Amino acid sequence: MRIEYLVYNRGYRVDENGVLTNPKGKEIGRTDLWKGMSYHLSSVKIMGRSKKFKTHRLQAYQKFGDKMYEDGICVRHLNGNSLDNRASNIDIGTHSDNMMDRSPECRMKSALHATSFVRKYDKQDVRDFHSESRSYKKTMEQFGISSKGTLNYILKS
Repeated sequence: MRIEYLVYNRGYRVDENGVLTNPKGKEIGRTDLWKGMSYHLSSVKIMGRSKKFKTHRLQAYQKFGDKMYEDGICVRHLNGNSLDNRASNIDIGTHSDNMMDRSPECRMKSALHATSFVRKYDKQDVRDFHSESRSYKKTMEQFGISSKGTLNYILKS
């Protein structure tokens, strides 16, 4: 069972301004870090255990129902502010849509970070070096290749 479904049926609601209220109508919620981003979170007891839920996901459930659980669908903050849970700022879409909600500067920074992990070397240079050295260890050290499997793939391809 999805947490948003459970808390909605218990009477928790998010108003148009993004304010979370409990079944008695009292405003609740707190801000926590999750995967490096801040989100408004709350918790509820389910079968004696405390379970956290995110305000923006409950807002999305109220707007879109079970459609938010379809494969490939994620909940989006249209303005990129993960603390802005107003109904007008919450939408659903693909992961690609969600990434495009970020500013161009943020997308570029993320792309540059991701490409920094890609090793840049010419496969033919690796093959030539290995044919002279006849050593996997020396070849791996020379080109910063971290596994024999990767080197073997390069040599065989």
